Amino acid sequence: MQDDDHGGRGEEVEEETAEWGRDYKGMTRQKVVHRILLLLPAKSLLRFRCVSRRWNGIISSNSFVHAHAAVPRLVSGLLYQSSQGTVAYAAFCHATASLPDPSLSFLPEPVAVKASARGLLCCRGRFSLMYYVCNPATAVWVSLPRPRNLHNYDTEVVLMIDDPPRSNRVSEFRVVCAFPRVERIDHVRGFETFSTDLWRWVTSPWTLRLGRLLPGSGVAVGGRACWRTTRNTVIMYDPRDEKRWGFKRPKRDLDGVTWWEIGVIEEQLSVAYAKVASTPESSTMVEVMVADSDSWSLRAAFGVGPGSRENNLKPLRMEGDEELLLWDGQRHILGRDMVGRATRLLVVDAPATFSVEFVPYTATLLHVKRGIRSQSAGASTSGRVQR
Repeated sequence: MQDDDHGGRGEEVEEETAEWGRDYKGMTRQKVVHRILLLLPAKSLLRFRCVSRRWNGIISSNSFVHAHAAVPRLVSGLLYQSSQGTVAYAAFCHATASLPDPSLSFLPEPVAVKASARGLLCCRGRFSLMYYVCNPATAVWVSLPRPRNLHNYDTEVVLMIDDPPRSNRVSEFRVVCAFPRVERIDHVRGFETFSTDLWRWVTSPWTLRLGRLLPGSGVAVGGRACWRTTRNTVIMYDPRDEKRWGFKRPKRDLDGVTWWEIGVIEEQLSVAYAKVASTPESSTMVEVMVADSDSWSLRAAFGVGPGSRENNLKPLRMEGDEELLLWDGQRHILGRDMVGRATRLLVVDAPATFSVEFVPYTATLLHVKRGIRSQSAGASTSGRVQR
């Protein structure tokens, strides 16, 4: 199969389908199968590898894996720390989005999930404080070398996937960590980045007076790591040239915004606001802004409620298709599209607090790359690692 046979974002295939009948054994048939498979969830693709050697070859190829991971799709589920301190996973659809091992027990120790990107998770060992990158859909994982600096529990992490220069290569990834200077309390931060192309950590100079980074707020946009701060600002850091800058969140007409969160919509930085209902008979007002070059545009504005469940809703990080997830601080996560229509409802067994850190997860078959040292060490540093 040629590398350029995969489809893009839901391309039309009517013409190819018409050709299929005329050239049943030609490449056109393979293109149609390829494009149909791109639309399926990762769990179904893992099963369909058993259909035939040909299908297994298509689904396992790097070109298909990259194309499938690039297709916009809704979030598969959310990972969070349970009341017992273990990793928990809540899938929106058990039939298509459940994980074979939602507690991630295939990793060598209990972990905390720090970040996600295109189906990969960055986790940190609760005992060793080692970093692990894994694909929970395939139970493939790799351990990273220890950072050069001390990363305490206040370290915030963003996982980035670099698109490969050729579609037949394994994707490179970066783990960007913002760690505080231990001996100071004035919010001085250092940045340390691990990249698979170098297979080592690189430390950037200290950054002064950023404000405290809010836990679990990190997202990756256009090769940059972004976090919210306690100063109502957004900090951006580019690990490629080590540039960093901050800016105020866009001002809105909502009087008394209760919650705000950053995210990604169509590869652009977004900010979601929520003003909670003032009375049981009123609605929670929600607005979503999207960055466009040097300005912000309003993408969505709607009300949710009235009702007891909708009186106080907190936006969660947006990292999937155009869907906003709202947490009621109890047991429910509500999905809304950009015009406010209900999309999905998820019941989670999470602690009843707004401080819960939910990590959005979208299942893919993306491969996990390992370095030369991991290959020589074998199973002691990685599990079921594919190249």
